[in-house]
Amino acid sequence: MLIKKRPYFFLLLLFFSIRLIAQNEAIVEPQLQYLKRVQWGMNLNSTGLGGINFKYGWHKTGRVNNMIDFEFARIRHSKETRIYSSASDNPRQYTFGRLNMAFFLRTGYGQNIAITERPYKNAASLHFNYSVGVTTAILKPIYLDIKKIIPDPSGGLSYSITVPEKYDPAIHTDKSLIMGNSSFTTGLDQLSLTVGGYGRASVAVEWGPYPDEFKSLEAGVVFDTFLNPLPLMAFVPRDYYFAQLFIEFTFGSNR
Repeated sequence: MLIKKRPYFFLLLLFFSIRLIAQNEAIVEPQLQYLKRVQWGMNLNSTGLGGINFKYGWHKTGRVNNMIDFEFARIRHSKETRIYSSASDNPRQYTFGRLNMAFFLRTGYGQNIAITERPYKNAASLHFNYSVGVTTAILKPIYLDIKKIIPDPSGGLSYSITVPEKYDPAIHTDKSLIMGNSSFTTGLDQLSLTVGGYGRASVAVEWGPYPDEFKSLEAGVVFDTFLNPLPLMAFVPRDYYFAQLFIEFTFGSNR
């Protein structure tokens, strides 16, 4: 009885072995010559914030794609520290000394270079990316909600109101009168721009079941520099350059 069952056992084992091999089988069918590469992703940087990224590329050689790189990121100064207001029974957070909120719009040109390929389905490949270009720093002035003590002209009890005011380190020295940050929309009509440059380099691992679609995990460094220093914080020297580490998750396709 045992002898009669053995052929079925080996057939079953062979079936599962073929299934396992098929999951990582070589991509032997004819491959299209992809001309374009599109990918977008979300990242986190070492300032504790992050942004979104879009890349559009075109084929140069079998392993190299030229890329146009767009990124919009929120940048925080290394000296920013959130504290709680002591001016009310419901304390709100704000950053004392912050002059402007900064957003970086990076537009550049670079390359995606395949170090290894994906010869198997569900395999991974290693890539090197770099880009250089223009950084436009978008600065939004900080407004704080300030408690104002209003005396009663008739000699009665004074009362308080809260008004939004643009932060001025020479005026807003009393933290006991700062209620917290004003609405984000306050000050949007006073945006300012500063232009500089950037350089970005990273290593990415890509994976996917087929060559025309992929996901990737990318890690690297980006360096921004400006002709004029950015007024982000009071009481500290203004910075001409910023360096951040970043990690990014990306969806992409080859066309």
